[in-house]
Parts: sequence; C-alpha cells; structure tokens
Amino acid sequence: MDMLLKNMENYARENKVPIINSQGADLLVETVKTYRPSSVLEIGTAIGYSTLLIARNSPSAKIISIEIDPDRVAQADTFIRQAGLSDQVDIVVGDANQVISTLNTKFDMVFIDAAKGQYLNYLVKVMEKLNDNAVIFTDNVLFRGMVEGDIETPRRYRTIVKRLREFLEFIHQDSRFSTSLYRSGDGIAISIYQGAKVFEKT
Repeated sequence: MDMLLKNMENYARENKVPIINSQGADLLVETVKTYRPSSVLEIGTAIGYSTLLIARNSPSAKIISIEIDPDRVAQADTFIRQAGLSDQVDIVVGDANQVISTLNTKFDMVFIDAAKGQYLNYLVKVMEKLNDNAVIFTDNVLFRGMVEGDIETPRRYRTIVKRLREFLEFIHQDSRFSTSLYRSGDGIAISIYQGAKVFEKT
C-alpha cells in the first residue's frame, strides 16, 4: 500500500491533480484512527488518495465517495482496485449538491475536499445524514492564507474566500458543532456534530 500511495502522489504531481498534503494526510489518518468510523462520506474523490488513507486506517468502514469528474473517477477506480479495496469503496459520479440528498446512509464521518465555494452548501445538505458525534474533516479551509489575515485576495478568488469565511463562521458559531481549526497545511477544520445533544437540552 505504501508504494501505491507513493505512486498516487507522483501521479497527482505530474498531472496537477490536487490531493491532501502530507500534513493534512497525517491529521486525517490520526482522526480516522481516533474515531474509527464505520460509515464515511467523502465529498471529492479526485484520484482516490484520501479514500485509500481512510480505508486503510478504518478497514471495517464502508466509504461512499462523490466525484463530479468522470476521468478522475476512472483513475480513482483503478487505484482502488490495485489496493484491493473495491468492496469497501463505492464511488458515485455527480455533483455532490445533488447526490447527497439521494443517499440513504447515516455517516460517522464526512471528509470534504471539493469545490471550496460549496463547502457550506455541502455541510447543510449532509447534516440530516449525520450520526450523533459524527466527525466532519474539511480540507483547505484557509485557502492559501487568504481566508485569515490581511493578505490581499486576487479578484478571481474573492468569491471562494468569502464563502470559506462564511463556512468557518457557521461551524464555529452553530451550537450543533464543536470545531477545531488547524493551521497546518492549507488549513483544516475538524468538527464534531452534536445536534441531537443540543436539541435534547432545549
């Protein structure tokens, strides 16, 4: 598996496919080992790199992964078959904003690494699919250092940065989530869904 993951890293670099960086990958593995999810939703398969990290470190988990690009799905499927994990992973081709509502599964973990401007939409749609104490792992939330601080945002990124700020505000202020922000890599948010507990207290 280590050699396959290294091959995937090389493929991603050569073909300019964005995958989680090494710091983020370490934190993802640590999170999976800590929470041991049995059902995982991945939003943004790309070539399946994060998919395999999750599957490898939670071998009993069933993973549903959504990817909008059919070419990337084909490549991810190849890598997943090489890893011998096809039975553990189900890739759905389509726009996550449309696919999420069709899923009939409750999830212990959600990994989000797709269109940055859609993060809040994804989260709102997936909330009704979350089990109590589900963990939401969201990558790239600081987007090249533009989301926090006084770095001037190029015009082409302003909408993404604005929406990421709205996403972070939501997960920090909504009482149904307990969120930690990690500034390593490109910024990672780890949120624990506490919705059921909150409603019981009110």
